[in-house]
Amino acid sequence: MVIFVNFDINKLKKSEDLALLLGMFVGDGCMSIGHNGYGYRTYPIAFVNTNKEYVELFKGLFYKIFQVKGSFFLNRRKNKKDLWHFQKCSLGIYDLFNKEFEMPMGKKASVVRIPSFILNADIIIKKYFFLGYLITDGCIKKDGSLMFHCSSKNLLEDLKQLTKSVWGFERNIRKFIQRGKYISYQLTLNKTQGFVILSDLPTWHNLALRGP
Repeated sequence: MVIFVNFDINKLKKSEDLALLLGMFVGDGCMSIGHNGYGYRTYPIAFVNTNKEYVELFKGLFYKIFQVKGSFFLNRRKNKKDLWHFQKCSLGIYDLFNKEFEMPMGKKASVVRIPSFILNADIIIKKYFFLGYLITDGCIKKDGSLMFHCSSKNLLEDLKQLTKSVWGFERNIRKFIQRGKYISYQLTLNKTQGFVILSDLPTWHNLALRGP
């Protein structure tokens, strides 16, 4: 097991920066089980988004927290939006994300959850996580309502619990079956609830709430 002598893990788990970063990572991050040309594991921590500003924000938070820089590059796609990438290969940080921050390796879409220490944290930490997840995998609709749609029921159950604990809103999760076999789930907050939440989120990151 990797030991992190330079990190106070308990203090780190109470960090607003980490909560925001993990919210973004749950939305658009991944820890693939990759190998190099020699067959050795590469341990990549990656974050991908069409919004350059979000990837720059993630990159800045990553450096602020771990004091290491990752690569930052653009993937141009024909007839699709360009993708901005951040990636850092590090066994130590990969291990930290998996074992301490409860982020799954490999395909995480249907199994990812909100880390237990976030659900048990102070309200401000929950707000930063919510903000990170909202700007990456959430949707702010024109009428001000908020919508989250994903394949992990447990993730939305966690988000439902977090939302109720912070703002007192109780919402039901809807189940969808697409093409007769693909199951997904949706949590929606109406425009009145959306207004309350958006007005209450951390203000210094409001710039990140702008669309791409």
